[in-house]
Amino acid sequence: MATGDVWLFRIVHQDTGKPAQGVPVTVLDRAGNAAGHWVSDGDGIVAVPRRDILKLRLRVGLRSEDPIELATVTLGDEPTPLAAPSHLPPPSSGAGERGVRELQAAPPAPASGAGAGAGAGVPPLARGPDPVDVPGHVLYFQRLAMFAERAPAAAGPTSDPVADFFSLASEGSGAMRYGALIEVEQYWQSLGVQWGELLYSATLTPGDEAKLAVLDGRWRREAEGRERPLQILARMVGTSMLGDLVSALRPELQLDALTLTEPGLESAAADTVQMIRDRTERMSNALRRRPLGVVDAPADAPVTGAVRTVRNTTRDRLVTFHFFEPLERFKVMARSPRARPVIFVPFRLPNVATPDVVRRFGYLFRRTLLDRGMLPDLERLLGGDEAAVPADARGRLLDHIEANLLYYSTAIISAGDPAARHVALSKLRDPAGRPLTDVIENNVVGRIGNAIALPLRSAAQLPAAWRDALAAYHAKPLRATEGFVVTIPHPGVWVSAQAHEPMQQQADSQEAAG
Repeated sequence: MATGDVWLFRIVHQDTGKPAQGVPVTVLDRAGNAAGHWVSDGDGIVAVPRRDILKLRLRVGLRSEDPIELATVTLGDEPTPLAAPSHLPPPSSGAGERGVRELQAAPPAPASGAGAGAGAGVPPLARGPDPVDVPGHVLYFQRLAMFAERAPAAAGPTSDPVADFFSLASEGSGAMRYGALIEVEQYWQSLGVQWGELLYSATLTPGDEAKLAVLDGRWRREAEGRERPLQILARMVGTSMLGDLVSALRPELQLDALTLTEPGLESAAADTVQMIRDRTERMSNALRRRPLGVVDAPADAPVTGAVRTVRNTTRDRLVTFHFFEPLERFKVMARSPRARPVIFVPFRLPNVATPDVVRRFGYLFRRTLLDRGMLPDLERLLGGDEAAVPADARGRLLDHIEANLLYYSTAIISAGDPAARHVALSKLRDPAGRPLTDVIENNVVGRIGNAIALPLRSAAQLPAAWRDALAAYHAKPLRATEGFVVTIPHPGVWVSAQAHEPMQQQADSQEAAG
């Protein structure tokens, strides 16, 4: 590349004025996003391709440094001196242009250039854990267990046993049932990140660039920027009582409920821990089976979060860019589950699919709306502007709420006004004839069908057989289960730049070999 095609800068130390080697230089666009990355060589020189712009925005050093603006008319053919930051980044493992590696993830703004070096090579398959201990993550799971009732006496002939899966729960009051809430805490300790499969490689000549599109179908669009991969995996194992939204009101994730026919909680607790482990391993493998790839993007493709631009900024050598899948390994431990006594209280399904009820509990519908595409219609309805909401849109919203009546009723009961819930529960009595509010905590921990689960204040409220079973389970000391290792992917891709020998040396080698 001729000198007239580039702007030359010399990065110097602030105190001595001597050339500063290995200092990153980033060109910024109008929005402040990175438009190219370069690193100063042994003489402190950085060559930035010329562009038809009036002002050039640069950042010398890391992202914590303030950008500077230079008028392009003042940039001549001689290198323009720029002061290096007072705290220089640590030097790379090699000298000169050796060992420059770039890592890019999908969510941050894309870069249009990439530094290149010679002899970087393909990165190792794995990296060991960081020497600094990083606190692990704790995931919370719950499982409701309902205690079975004694089988009634044989009755007369009944109708055909046909299940109707499309009807709402019975309007009958039903009977209260006792049960237990099995709580499991999982501790996830990171063992470090590692390079996954090689997805794509592109070799560029000096000064050349390529646009590549990252096709990542593993993450849902609305969640990929707000949730960590570990949270997404956890929601694939269990579900929130109030939906799988990030704004759900409880951190615990629910597992499939079960019914216990015989007193005893040991087998149910062990089965719950094993279920979580099996689902975790299956879901982590399911994430990696979802589509992920890198392909050439059209030249006129808009610059988005899924388009990466890589550039060979060297003057005399080929550079190959390798795109890898980023992975992270975790060691997962779980201690013995806790068990709390609960009582299941049936409730009648109210008619919440009316404009008045939606306005009354609008703050809950905003957070728990299953179809987020209906959020604009909901906001117009809550604003009281009936004319602004088309009749068909209002009808679709109310029909959606009516079709999911059990879900929205549970949300209103569990996350609504605790005082109103206390008033409703104070009118009921438990199977022993005591006022219900005297024996429960006013907190909804789950639901089975049209019955909400409320914690009992004491296990003494349980029937004798189940009370003894719960006491025997609590008498056993807590212990940690055997740990296992899970590997989960991360959004986006990693990029490694591998520089080859100078092209003149390659030509000389070929002539000598000939």
